Amino acid sequence: MSASHERAVCTLLPETTYGATEAASPVRVCVIDLGTNSFHAIIVDAHPNGSYQVVDRLKEMVRLGEHGLDANRLPEDAMARGLDALTRIKLLADGWDTREYLAFATSAIREASNGGTFIERAREELGLRIRPISGEQEARLIFQGVSRTEEFTEPTLVMDIGGGSVEFIVVDDDTPVHSTSLKLGAARMTEQFVTTDPMSEDEQARLRAHFKGMLEGVVTACREHGVGRVVGSSGTMKSLARVTLAQADIPDRSPFQAAFPIPDVRSSLRGVMQATAKERRTHPAIEPRRVDQIGAGAVLLDTVCAGLPSLRHFAVSPNALREGMVVHFLDANYDRLQRMAPFRDPRRRSVHEMAYRFQWEEEHAQHVAATATFLFDVCRPLYDGPASDVELLEYAALLHDVGYLVTHDKHHEHSRYLIEHADLQGFRAEEVAIMALVARYHRGAAPAPSHERYGRLPPRRRRRVRQLAALLRVAENLDRSHFQNVVALRTSLTDAALHVLAATKADPQLEVWAAEEHGALFEEAFDRALHVAPTEIPVHANGQRAVSQIPEHSLRA
Repeated sequence: MSASHERAVCTLLPETTYGATEAASPVRVCVIDLGTNSFHAIIVDAHPNGSYQVVDRLKEMVRLGEHGLDANRLPEDAMARGLDALTRIKLLADGWDTREYLAFATSAIREASNGGTFIERAREELGLRIRPISGEQEARLIFQGVSRTEEFTEPTLVMDIGGGSVEFIVVDDDTPVHSTSLKLGAARMTEQFVTTDPMSEDEQARLRAHFKGMLEGVVTACREHGVGRVVGSSGTMKSLARVTLAQADIPDRSPFQAAFPIPDVRSSLRGVMQATAKERRTHPAIEPRRVDQIGAGAVLLDTVCAGLPSLRHFAVSPNALREGMVVHFLDANYDRLQRMAPFRDPRRRSVHEMAYRFQWEEEHAQHVAATATFLFDVCRPLYDGPASDVELLEYAALLHDVGYLVTHDKHHEHSRYLIEHADLQGFRAEEVAIMALVARYHRGAAPAPSHERYGRLPPRRRRRVRQLAALLRVAENLDRSHFQNVVALRTSLTDAALHVLAATKADPQLEVWAAEEHGALFEEAFDRALHVAPTEIPVHANGQRAVSQIPEHSLRA
């Protein structure tokens, strides 16, 4: 290079969302409800406007609490069934290119003394993080799910009969005014009270007495608010609604489109309670794996109807806990979904998803990325790799500090590990390795052949990593204060040196000192000295500053 190459002043715009497009893109999420009887998975596209679209569903009857609820311990064979079910759910979700998972465990797991063991095995074997939730949280989520399909035009009791617990939510004027979770689930009650087939009158009486004692608070709240309707969710309530629909002999009608009069409901419930297991098994409205437990659910619903003479109608919602989990995800991630909406390119989107997930310092990261890619363009004649590597440099810059979430000390090494294991989409393995190493070397020791991951790279790739890391290191130190003090750069690349003049908002001393202090890697990698000095942005005669701004969304399309 025989002549000096000078670049115009470049105004850095760290607030710009680089590479964004106008079209909104959803996040594909799999939510998993780990119930006592069954595991329900629903895969959805979650949109930034708060809506979602169902992509696929999978339900696995695992009977996780079978013979273990009273003992508060999950049997080994039940845990094996649960892990097998989760394996199939994970395969389905991965096939749909699911990006995020949300898995909540309910009564069977949260009450079991070895529930933590099951959760740990799911994490180790499948990489799934399962969160146990309280009964109160479960009730709140069920209401969120059911409220997406139901209009509460009158005071309503929402009931969700699970295997281990039942959630009751009294709703008045679209607002939950009373909610509770009681250990009255169909599997639990069957295990405790039912031994005969069909259920004997004595067992029904003992069940009713138990229910009445447990339901006093629910019945009182319903009476205070004048509840006139009960809405069921979950499999047991849906099966009871289908039995009622079958008894009414109304063909081709969905149970979700009906409002059943309470006398008709109680008549069908008596039929369920009096039926033998064989009769229930052959009934088309009853799922085979609910045959043994649906009698206890029928007694519970009948007890509620008997205790509330004001009830006029019974309905069921297609939604339950899992849909409430989707709503919870949308609410909890609204801001992130809004930020992610512009990104349709899977590589860029994946990088930003990771950045938000690991609580990045966004303004600093974007400022460093803008600076690093500008310096790449300046030094392109000396770079020993393809021009497309500027994209890898940008992404490494955006993610270089994610290791802070682990610890401040050696955060650069944690950043490398997290990038390597984040399952970034659309990248080849060698590209992920380059990004991870470039982020790792933004501070600390320079790349050395003795470093395991760097040392096993082929020589040409080592050179690329070294040069990209050098640019990132300079860019990082040009924002040493993390306050985006540098607002513009003027550069001159000669045969001997790269000269950088930095215009700042405030005292430039820290950034100028830091960039030169940590410039050794740049000087070695590019065989040029590095000189950094403060400057002012020149002003034209008309008073306008002579700056060349980076247009929004255009830095790296």
